[in-house]
Amino acid sequence: MKPFAWSYSRLKSWETCPKRFYHYDVAKDVREDHAPTEGLDAHKAYEARIKDGKKLPLHLTHHEPVLAKLEALPGEHYAEQKLALTKEFKPTGFFASNTWFRTVLDFAAVFKNIAAVVDYKTGKVQSDLTQLKLMSATIMHYAPEVERVQARLLFLNHAHAERAEFSRADIPGIWAEILPRVRKLEAGQEEGDYPPKPSGLCVRYCSVTSCPFYGRGSR
Repeated sequence: MKPFAWSYSRLKSWETCPKRFYHYDVAKDVREDHAPTEGLDAHKAYEARIKDGKKLPLHLTHHEPVLAKLEALPGEHYAEQKLALTKEFKPTGFFASNTWFRTVLDFAAVFKNIAAVVDYKTGKVQSDLTQLKLMSATIMHYAPEVERVQARLLFLNHAHAERAEFSRADIPGIWAEILPRVRKLEAGQEEGDYPPKPSGLCVRYCSVTSCPFYGRGSR
């Protein structure tokens, strides 16, 4: 059995429905009927724009003003930066044997003791700030000089941003809030306990046909 490692997406998938998480993320015996290529293609285009100054493809040019603002931020810039932590919150390799948590920063800028971190979203607007907390804590673990992080979820198709700001003093509180949730995920995997959690998503957004709630959810 592989050592336990997690990410925000795995935690979110588990909390949405443990049974769906098992089939999509553990057994991997189910996949989406329609692969979510829009978001992947957009992220690649944004990365090329920030890293190499490559022009956005025509269908994404309306996002250029936002990316130009990010490009204009002072400091060192990073695109699609992969970061990982050990259980002791120490930086490690993304696929190292002691990796415990993984995250990818779509965009980051570090200037003196301030960092900006951004995650691009192409889906609907959501207000969950868990991802921003994790990205902010992680970049502060990596960069001891950073005392404050300005974090954003950019919902590019809706011209909307969810904003949050964290300081180094917030790190203990961030982990105190999130770790109990992570322990439930870890315990579920250790025990092989993946109960279904019916919701409206079952009707159209799940392909686990073996689930008793497939196609009907919690109605």
